Amino acid sequence: MHMAGVGPEVVPGPLASRLLRWPIPIARESSMRAPSVMRLLVLSVPLFSAPAWAIERCSFQGQSINLDNGNSTANLTGTVRCVDEDTKKETHTVSFKNGKQDGWEVRRWSDGRAVEQEYRAGKRQGGFKRYEEGRLVETAQYADDNPRGEELRYHPNGKVSRRVDRQPEDDKSTFADYDETGRLTKAGCGLQSSWEAGLKDCVWKGPSPLVFFHSNGQKRSVIPLKNGRREGVTESFDKDGQRTATNAFSAGVLDGVSTQYADGKALRSTTWVKGQKEGDETEFFKDGGKMNVVTWKDRKQVKRVEYFQNGERKHEFVATGDRAVDSTFEDDGSLRERQNLAAIEGRYSFVPDGVTESFLPDGGTWSREHYMKGDAEGRRQVWAENGTLIEDSQWSKGRVTERKRWDPDGGLVEDEAFYEDGSRKKKK
Repeated sequence: MHMAGVGPEVVPGPLASRLLRWPIPIARESSMRAPSVMRLLVLSVPLFSAPAWAIERCSFQGQSINLDNGNSTANLTGTVRCVDEDTKKETHTVSFKNGKQDGWEVRRWSDGRAVEQEYRAGKRQGGFKRYEEGRLVETAQYADDNPRGEELRYHPNGKVSRRVDRQPEDDKSTFADYDETGRLTKAGCGLQSSWEAGLKDCVWKGPSPLVFFHSNGQKRSVIPLKNGRREGVTESFDKDGQRTATNAFSAGVLDGVSTQYADGKALRSTTWVKGQKEGDETEFFKDGGKMNVVTWKDRKQVKRVEYFQNGERKHEFVATGDRAVDSTFEDDGSLRERQNLAAIEGRYSFVPDGVTESFLPDGGTWSREHYMKGDAEGRRQVWAENGTLIEDSQWSKGRVTERKRWDPDGGLVEDEAFYEDGSRKKKK
């Protein structure tokens, strides 16, 4: 005899390693005689408001069967049946053939829960069903002890909530989710790591356009398909029906212009070619003016311009091969600083290399310095607003070696030479 009428905290679904082998100790006794020692367990499960006692007896053709003891079912062919000792209702049936499970195993609880699993030669093979409160909530198919093929889950109203086609290779598996009215909310490929239907490697067998819905019934996405892949312009909307994005696709990859919106206005626009950014990627101010424009070529940023809201350039980066120029501007359009740059070998990042100049508001030069592979090298000069030279120094590998400074009137205030550690050389 063993405990019955209540089950484990969570009734495992088709992803469990073994469906009907419960992690709860069970007390059993022979249906023919009283046990010498019988363990009756109080099963207090969150699904119930109070502990529940239940004892069931399992037998085959009048003989007591212990389902936890393989010797008890060795060479058995037929169906073992278990009944609740108090209610005499059948709670558990297990079919065997030559000592191995073969056919259906069915487990029922008094609260309407039930699990049914089909076996062949000791392995899960065929159907699976799960019930809650007498209502079917899940079905699945198994092959060679693994879930395969169609799996369905159901809403309380009986409509399908999720449809899965499970394949040996995860990326070949597909899924579709539905709301309680049957509207599609999401669909795609892959159950471990998923991506939406119609993208390059997720060929969708459904009709075109593929339409996803919000919970309030408003369309979330409208996706044209060709041969199961996205083709043309996909539109996305928020729950109020406002457009949030448009994306151009060809053969399931981004190809053309993608635009993101807020309150009906464009926030960002990106140009794609065969799934890669190619051309301009533009970010906009709320008033519609350009905020940033990045130009892509061969997966690299070759130009980047940041704007003031008045339309003037704030910052500009332009790359040509392994050289680049980086410029900063005032909001009236005047140039503040310009740096010559060189790419770091083996990386697409840049460091100062060549002349760097800074400018005064009237356009006059404020400073000029030289760099080599990111380090100051050679001469550095600084001028006052009246055009007087106020600093003239020499640099080597990023360290100053000699420096002279003057006040704006031309008076000498410093004339020093320096060691490699930065200390001043003593004058003789």
